[in-house]
Amino acid sequence: MLNGGACSLDITPPLGTLIPGLFHERRAEVVHHPLQVRSFVLERAGEGIAVVVCDLIGVKRVYLDRAKAQIAEAVGLAPERVLICCTHTHTGAQTGEDAYTEFLIGRIADAVRLAWEERQPAQVGWGHRDEDRVVFNRRYRMRDGSVRTNPGLKNPEVVQPAGPVDPEVGALCLRRTGGETIGLLANYSLHYVGGGDHERAISADYFGFFSTLIQRMRGERFVAALSNGACGDINNHDVMGGTRPANDRYQHTERVAALVAADVFWAWNEMAFTDDAPLGATMEEVVLKRRETPSEADLTHAREIRQQDRATMGERAFARRNLERIHEVPEEASTWVQALRVGDLALVTAPGELLVELGLEIKARSPFGQTMVLELANDSVGYLPGRKAFEEGGYEAEASVFRPGVGEQIVKTAVGLLDRLYSE
Repeated sequence: MLNGGACSLDITPPLGTLIPGLFHERRAEVVHHPLQVRSFVLERAGEGIAVVVCDLIGVKRVYLDRAKAQIAEAVGLAPERVLICCTHTHTGAQTGEDAYTEFLIGRIADAVRLAWEERQPAQVGWGHRDEDRVVFNRRYRMRDGSVRTNPGLKNPEVVQPAGPVDPEVGALCLRRTGGETIGLLANYSLHYVGGGDHERAISADYFGFFSTLIQRMRGERFVAALSNGACGDINNHDVMGGTRPANDRYQHTERVAALVAADVFWAWNEMAFTDDAPLGATMEEVVLKRRETPSEADLTHAREIRQQDRATMGERAFARRNLERIHEVPEEASTWVQALRVGDLALVTAPGELLVELGLEIKARSPFGQTMVLELANDSVGYLPGRKAFEEGGYEAEASVFRPGVGEQIVKTAVGLLDRLYSE
């Protein structure tokens, strides 16, 4: 029989905190939407798993490993049984060697401990539904043969999208045996939807709106989180056919959240629930090889780009990688790929921003009836493109500090873990 629990804790940073996500520095001046860490736990016959979702752009492995160590000490869940991911909100808080990150580590551990201590007899259900109206591949083939990221709305030089989208909205629900909801974990491959009239406002972006709206739709109060799928090259802008919707008061952010929440609600009402399902967990450390040290010619070109007023996203990524980020990463970076099982549902992770084609491949090769890919999990290593994207160029490939083949490496490891879980 299953026991389940959930918990949500506030992780809003103090004003003045750096807000990552854009090419220029921002510091928090107001709080539009409090940030949360939300945890979900399941236990069967003494064996448990936990999933944690943080309203942050990403957190490095070193800090999440420390949170997992605290969780292991507090409740006995081994690190491979705890999945910690970030939503990738672009209006959250920066993390590092600072007081806020120390606070965050403790809050993550507390969220799991409280959910674990409050677990009770539970039923679990899962399901999915497609929603393709707000997801667009942001990489486009241009008339000159190049591939550009975010080339501008209705740009006449655009030929077609350079890749697919993943429209699947997945959901996992925990409820008490009497039917009341304990928690709901959703998953959708959409980079983020933010906005508002104040770029220095702390906000959980559309992930926060989703949590509020799905509870309103259900007429209950429970812990609700929207995790991010493989969306490194996916956003909500219809470059070829649309105009940018008004979002000065978060109206488009809320609209997208409502649409995704409605799809989850639909899938929820079709779920079959059970009070017994096998649980499993496995995790593997992988080593990602960094690109070679930039040449003098690359450094010179990067400096020239920094002097331009109208550089493309790809050019700016090239400059930042060669002048800054390449020096922040070791030649071989160790990170995690993880998989959890709840019955015939699998949750599998990527440690950075995985491009959508790779997430679709993981799902297609998974032996489970339903698979959710959760990116920016257990680490935050940046973009993870496939070889095709490296050959084509564009922002995602230029931003990645790793060598071609890194995306395929993540896919191979993820599928191997899923096969292992399924056969146990």
